[in-house]
Amino acid sequence: MTIAILARGQNTALPPAPSYTVVVSHASGPEVDLVAFLLDETGRAPGDEAMVFYNQPTGAGVRWLPPETAGGVTRHRLEVTPGGWAGTTARVRIGLTVAGATFAAVPDLRAALHGDGGELYALDLGTPTVQDALIVGDVYRHRDAVKVRCVGDGFTDGLRGLITDVGLTVDETVDDAAPLAETTAPAIQLTKAKQISLAKPAAGASSVDLRKYAVAVSLVKSGLDGRTFRVVLAIDCSGSTKKLFRSGVMQRSLERMVVIADLLDDNGEMEVWFFGDFPVRSAPVRTTTAHDYLERQADDKKRAEGGNFEPRVMKEILDWTAAEPSPHPTLVLFWSDGGVHAEKQIKELLVRSSNQPVYWMFLGLGVADYGVLARLDDVRGGMVDNAGFIPIDDIDLLSDEDLYGQIFGNFVSRWHTAAAAAGILRS
Repeated sequence: MTIAILARGQNTALPPAPSYTVVVSHASGPEVDLVAFLLDETGRAPGDEAMVFYNQPTGAGVRWLPPETAGGVTRHRLEVTPGGWAGTTARVRIGLTVAGATFAAVPDLRAALHGDGGELYALDLGTPTVQDALIVGDVYRHRDAVKVRCVGDGFTDGLRGLITDVGLTVDETVDDAAPLAETTAPAIQLTKAKQISLAKPAAGASSVDLRKYAVAVSLVKSGLDGRTFRVVLAIDCSGSTKKLFRSGVMQRSLERMVVIADLLDDNGEMEVWFFGDFPVRSAPVRTTTAHDYLERQADDKKRAEGGNFEPRVMKEILDWTAAEPSPHPTLVLFWSDGGVHAEKQIKELLVRSSNQPVYWMFLGLGVADYGVLARLDDVRGGMVDNAGFIPIDDIDLLSDEDLYGQIFGNFVSRWHTAAAAAGILRS
């Protein structure tokens, strides 16, 4: 029987079953350990009880099974029972660590998902080289289905990378080079370190780590390191954007933006609005939930579809900043594919909000007529210039360095300086 292979980033619905088993196998080599995290809707582990591994082999709806070796092949198993998940659990993340080596030294590494009748899908882990920790994939609920997503991305800081990726920190006494089997359960704390690191990621680092580095460099160069913003994303859902959603451009664009929130936002989350004729506020997103965000929020997107009228979503975001005040300014990342026609209302809102700690960073996707967005430099009458526009057109052709460098170096830093001088910012 031919077994389907899920490529990295690919997801699929699973046939109904009481439980599923993740199986990781490899030939003789360095010691490998399997670990799982029970995550909530935001992609966060709620506490140390959410980690399942050798010294904590059971969690709600998840069971770690001892590895078995036969014929020179070791098999690691993790049993996942969605019906037994606690009310806060929305997904189970499966990870691997290797002791004292990298996965380049682990021969014949393979991962698969099994159901009642045997193997359902092989999960492509690529050819890891410098990584000493990997995310195998996620088993998660989506609407009425249970799905699996192959991730196959990795870290170069071992167990620490897996733990911090779900929003937790690990006690500094934990030895990342030691196998999980020789450690005690790490002291996990629900704290988020607000630090900007300029340590360049090692070769083979995850795309999120590489983007964090690019954002960090841009923040330092523009003098914004150490600053905190509330980060908002507004996503154009007008009829003309359907191709951008189908082709994955909008998903990839969101993944480029959420890293900004991870470094700048006080809680690492990015607030999201979809908009067409009318705005729809959706669930916040963070780096750990970005990979399938548009799929999970498809109902909110559908409710917003139609024409495009930017002033309504702009006003709703302004009303939100007033209703939920913050000591930090708000950065609105505003995606549009053009067809902007409400020029008068947009200008009025920009002028009216120019005395507020809100910056509008308009970003153009697709080669289109961007209307007033291309003429923001001509808007007059405000206390400060509180809006900028970058006609990106094809985001896949723009490097992270150029994208973040333009956003912060050419626009946000200039506004921040002017807004501080005008007394708009609190500090």
